[in-house]
Amino acid sequence: MKTDLLLLFLLPFLAACGGESTNKDMAGPAPKKGATPAVPDGRPAVYLEGIYATSSTPDKEVYDLFDDDPNTGWQTAEGAGPDEGIMLYFFNALPLGAVQVAAAEGSYHGDGDFVEVYVNGVPVATGKPGDTIPLGDKPVKALYLRFVGTGLELKIKRNVDGADVVYETFPADAHIGLTALTLYDDHGKEMRIVPPKRIRGTIAASSTLEPEAAYSAANLFDARKEFVWAEGNKQTAGVGDSIRFSFMEDVNITAIQIWNGYQRSDDHYASNARVRDFRFGVAKGPAATYTLRDTRAGQRIELHTPVKGRQFDFHIESIYPGRKYKDLVLSEVVFFDGDIPFVLSSEMHRQYTIDLHRKAITSPLSRILDRRISNKVEEMEVTTDQSLILRSDGTFVLYSSDILPNDTESLTLADGNWELLRSDAAGAVIKVFGKWNNVSDFIELYQGKTTRDVTRIFSDELVLEANTIRGKKMIGTFYIR
Repeated sequence: MKTDLLLLFLLPFLAACGGESTNKDMAGPAPKKGATPAVPDGRPAVYLEGIYATSSTPDKEVYDLFDDDPNTGWQTAEGAGPDEGIMLYFFNALPLGAVQVAAAEGSYHGDGDFVEVYVNGVPVATGKPGDTIPLGDKPVKALYLRFVGTGLELKIKRNVDGADVVYETFPADAHIGLTALTLYDDHGKEMRIVPPKRIRGTIAASSTLEPEAAYSAANLFDARKEFVWAEGNKQTAGVGDSIRFSFMEDVNITAIQIWNGYQRSDDHYASNARVRDFRFGVAKGPAATYTLRDTRAGQRIELHTPVKGRQFDFHIESIYPGRKYKDLVLSEVVFFDGDIPFVLSSEMHRQYTIDLHRKAITSPLSRILDRRISNKVEEMEVTTDQSLILRSDGTFVLYSSDILPNDTESLTLADGNWELLRSDAAGAVIKVFGKWNNVSDFIELYQGKTTRDVTRIFSDELVLEANTIRGKKMIGTFYIR
C-alpha cells in the first residue's frame, strides 16, 4: 500500500491544528487505582493538543502510555492489527528528533518493519520496536504512527470468479500493543509528554443530526477533528441550539479552544454551517458572548471572566451559513485552566459500541468488526491492492491502489462513518459516508505523466454477504476469508 494515501488522510487534520498555548510544568493525569506511584519528574511538560488511537481496548488506552506507570500501556482491540495507528497533536510545532516504541509481548514477530512514522502528514521513516526512528528536520505539529506489520499476518492465494485473490489475515485473538512511546528532542533528550487531562462527565446537546452515533456531541472531545457534533434541529440552522457540559467535579475554565465547522475537508467545512457568535457560562447563570472567526484553524478564546463549577452551557447565537447544507457543525473543543488543557470524558462512545455489537451479533458483520479485510486482486491485467476496516466505534477506513498495464496508478483513500441499515443471519447492508480522496496518474498528450488529485464528499451502501462486501456505487468488491 502506498504511503501517499495516509498523507492525503492526514493533511486535512493538519490544516485544522491552529491555536497556541504556552507549555509549563504540571502533573500528568491521575494514576489508575493500584498503579505504581510515579517518581517525581522535574522535566518541563510538553502538552498535547490531543491524542487518539484508531483502536483501543477499554483497560489499555493510548492515554496509558503517558501515565508515568511502567506497568500500563496501549493495546488495540482483539483482531485489530496493521493499518491501525496513534496520532499526537501538539499545540505548537516542536523541534523533535526521534521516536521510539516498545512493543508489548506477542505484538511483534519477525524482522520486518513494525511502524511507519508521519510528520505533519508526510512519511519520514519506518522502524522496528526499540529502534530510534528519526523524525527529520522540520518542526513537528502532528505525529502519526501507522502500524504496518507484526509478523503474524498470513497470506493465502485463491482463484475467485476467475480472478487471483491474495487474502492477508491477522489472527482473531491477536492485537498490537505498546508498553512505551518515547519522544526525543533535537538534542537527543527524552521529553515528558502530557496529554490533556480527562475529567469524567456527561454531554447533552439540544439536538443531534441522525445517525446520532456518527454526530454525537461526545465527538467534541475525541481529538479527531474529522468526527464532529452536528445539530439536528429541522427548524433552524443551529441558531438557538446549545450544549451542556456536566463534569463530575468542580473545574475552573479560563479559556476554550474550538475547531469550528466540519474539519474533515475544505469541502465539508464550506458545505455546512459554522458558529459565529456564542454565549458561554455556568449553567443557569450569567453568560458572556464571544465571536469565532470563519476559519478552520483552532481558535483559543480567553474568557472575559473565568468560570468555575460543574455545569456549563454553550449557546449558539449566530452562524456562518453553509454553502450546501443547513446543518451546523463543531469539530473539537479543549478547555483550559490557565495553561493546563483538559477535556470532558463521557461514556457515550462506549455505549454506542456496545449497542452496535448487540445489533450485529446475529450477522456476518460480527466477525469482521475491527478486523482488517485485505485483498490483492489480479484481474484483466489490473492489480488492485485494497483494505477495509469497519470499526466498532462507527468509523471506517478504506485504502485502494490500482496498477494498470501501462504502469499508471490510481490511489484511493476513503474514511468517515458508517451506519448499520439492516442486519440478519444472511448478511447486512451498511451505509458509509465521509471523504473520498483519489490520486490518479495518467498519460496526457505532449505533457507526459500527470497526476490528478480529487477530494470529495461521498456516500455508498455496502452489501455484506457470507464471503464478500460489495459497494453499490463507488466501493468495489472485498473478499472475506
